[in-house]
Amino acid sequence: MLQKFLIENNNLRVEINRKGAELCSVIDENGTEFLWQAGKEWGRHAPNLFPIVGSLLDHEFEYQGQVYSLKHHGFARDLDFDVLHQSQDSICLVLQQTAETLKSYPFKFTFLLTYTLEDNSLKQTFRVINDDAIVVPVSFGGHPAFNAAPVSDFELVFSHSEIVKSNQLTGPYINQEEIDVFDNNKIILTDSIFDNDALIFLGLKSNTVILRHTKLDYSIEVDFEQFPYLGIWSKPGAPFVCLEPWQGLADFDNHNKRIEDKKGIIMLEVGKELEKSFTMKFNS
Repeated sequence: MLQKFLIENNNLRVEINRKGAELCSVIDENGTEFLWQAGKEWGRHAPNLFPIVGSLLDHEFEYQGQVYSLKHHGFARDLDFDVLHQSQDSICLVLQQTAETLKSYPFKFTFLLTYTLEDNSLKQTFRVINDDAIVVPVSFGGHPAFNAAPVSDFELVFSHSEIVKSNQLTGPYINQEEIDVFDNNKIILTDSIFDNDALIFLGLKSNTVILRHTKLDYSIEVDFEQFPYLGIWSKPGAPFVCLEPWQGLADFDNHNKRIEDKKGIIMLEVGKELEKSFTMKFNS
């Protein structure tokens, strides 16, 4: 059985799995469960993506003349984190390199995930420390899935009107195609909108997006101001929508495989650290 940790306040009760430091339940004072409960359509809740986001071309990268294999979204989502500290309404979990991770990602690091409650909001903070004697290439991202049944009863409302188009995927890789999905500051969700996989946005003006039921008082607002990219995804026909703040992207289908040239990668200098947060606000 998966080990879970609990944090709570007067508004929200939140559970986090030790495996992957993965958020697995968010319930408010009305008893509403906001997080997808890992059903048959998709067996995860809110995986944490590290040290890459998406897929590498042929699932490999080149660094200093060597080739390394690294799976989709990296390894952190499948590894056990340790608790660094915990209070009633906050928890910090930590992951460091192992002999196994060094085979696919030859760098020493400390990766911390902190969850903090305030009123009806949950803040998720990513922090990466370079513990190595060389520059470390880093990216990370969130992947929370929110209950939305049926998806066609929901819309996405952004803080600004948008004209940016969504990038498209060929298999797990970003191609050169783009499509229009915005109607002013909204994306109207339909039963077919995820037929070609995720919507991927680079260069949004908006800092927030709200997944909102069009008929009921139910919404989740995600503030992703600190992240340059946003993914939106679901399995076709599944009753959830993922809102994914990303510091990184899947490889483009013409990428040269050099990790330092990968879009969204941050080359973290020796002894330096990187910290970014996004916030989820829940209403029912």
